[in-house]
Amino acid sequence: MAGYRCRLVSLVVLPLWVASLHSQAPQTEPGPLPTFLSKVQVVELDVVVTNGQDEPVPDLHRKDFQVLENGKLQTIAFFEEHTGVPPTQIKLPPMPPHVFTNYPTIERADSVNVLLLDSLNTQPQDQAYVRRQLIEYLEHVPPGTHLAIFTLASRLRMIQGFTTDFSLLIGALSNKKAGSGPELSPLLATAAQADMDKDLIALMAMNQAAPEAIAAVKQFQGDHVASNTEARLKITLQALTQLARYLSSIPGRKNVIWFSGSFPVTSFPMTDGSRPFQVMHEYPGEVQQTAELLAPGQVAIYPVSAAGLTGDATYEASHLSTPRMQQRNLQEEGADRATNQIAMEELAKDSGGHAFYNSNGLGDAMVHAIHDGARYYTLSYVPTNKSMDGKYRRIQIELVHNNYKLAYRRGYNAQDAKSAQAAEHEPPSDPLLPLVKFGMPDFTQILYKIRVLPANPQPPPQAKRLGSNPAMQGPVTRYGVDFAISEQDLKLDLAPDGVRHGAIEVMLVAYDGEGKPLNFVVTESKILMKPRVYEALEKVGLQLHKEIDVPAGEIYLRTGIYDRNASTAGTLGVPLSPAPFARAQ
Repeated sequence: MAGYRCRLVSLVVLPLWVASLHSQAPQTEPGPLPTFLSKVQVVELDVVVTNGQDEPVPDLHRKDFQVLENGKLQTIAFFEEHTGVPPTQIKLPPMPPHVFTNYPTIERADSVNVLLLDSLNTQPQDQAYVRRQLIEYLEHVPPGTHLAIFTLASRLRMIQGFTTDFSLLIGALSNKKAGSGPELSPLLATAAQADMDKDLIALMAMNQAAPEAIAAVKQFQGDHVASNTEARLKITLQALTQLARYLSSIPGRKNVIWFSGSFPVTSFPMTDGSRPFQVMHEYPGEVQQTAELLAPGQVAIYPVSAAGLTGDATYEASHLSTPRMQQRNLQEEGADRATNQIAMEELAKDSGGHAFYNSNGLGDAMVHAIHDGARYYTLSYVPTNKSMDGKYRRIQIELVHNNYKLAYRRGYNAQDAKSAQAAEHEPPSDPLLPLVKFGMPDFTQILYKIRVLPANPQPPPQAKRLGSNPAMQGPVTRYGVDFAISEQDLKLDLAPDGVRHGAIEVMLVAYDGEGKPLNFVVTESKILMKPRVYEALEKVGLQLHKEIDVPAGEIYLRTGIYDRNASTAGTLGVPLSPAPFARAQ
């Protein structure tokens, strides 16, 4: 990677702002970054404790819990209660035009929430119902709630990243181009199509078709349904794996509220064979991969049935059916509902969430999930079994003196020693890259401010493109990004000769409106700072200038700074709106 030039620049308001950054607003603890695993195996668990009225139970202590792994008592090394205290609003000084900051206006919450709208496994009429309920809920959501919206169709898609601005969430749900509207799944038979299949069998029986012919048609219909179910299962697993990877870099508990008409994935345990679900036998690798990302990443799944209340289908049976066939159809529908509800319960149980079904109050389900998901206990332990043999370890958490209901993940796979050795020889990934992904929340361990404007003058059309994607098609605009970084957040080691040493990485990534990366710039350098320069930094902050070329259209720019000495980071995303910038020239 090319090195960058660290220089002081005159930015009018930036130096004064950075110099007083920590004194102008209330002090908050820096936002945590993802935990980097050491060679000591540590198991971290979130535990939601509720009473008989399904309300969270507060004020429990470490001594109230006991943890067993494969039946053996473990010592709780860390314990913390999360009470869901409303975030504190922080008022910042007004920002000049085209100037942005990652200083938090709301203290980071203990949890974030993902609303996953599943059209792959849901009938269109139920999708429309979910969308209406979501908009109604978002009009009354408690301030400070961190929410993001994803959709699942032929692939996973984010339509709104994490935000506390609920008008953005409502706008995303109301925007037809965003892809959140009802969508017909080609892999899910509609009620009319299912009735046609049943009517065909009924018609053949009424016409006294040969039993062999009826059996052949049934076999064909069954194979078609099985093939589509298999395809939906694979897409769903891929999507959940992608979502788990996306969420892995976000600290705290992640509550995934999954709205779906059916749940083809029955469970996510890294199974030891005690629950031999069919999906585990057919796709053991895919299920385990998803589980290994969800479980340690503090991701809890809250399945919500998109079908609402289920009525009595006695009088909805096909008009061609005989009483015997009607009874059989009703039994099949009841079995399907029961199977789906069991799948929801198992998904919630394995991940520490809660299942909601047979209810028309989807808003109440969201309130319940977000409320409970913000009130929990975090505890960790170092397993007494030090063998990293890749085997499944069952976890059991109990309360010593109470019989409250506990929700937590039920196990994990001890990392295989050979896999760990192989991973040590893999080239290390860039720790800043996952933090600057499209839709990620801003990280605030390093506070900074940026001013973003088109370069003046612009480079000639034949000039070489600036960035790591020189193959961009069409005209581009070069933007300059001026950074002003709080020196208090950088780890600059003092040497005996008075020179301070540091190492930072700066990253710019341009995305289109759908989150596709278009271009990026990555620079890193060692910093050698003499005493006089450092004295100046204490007054004005560290200032940098970066540039990137972006194509025409709706562009979203993610910026990030990573301190290699301290393993801390700051990130900030801003929209590039061509019209206002053009007027600024």
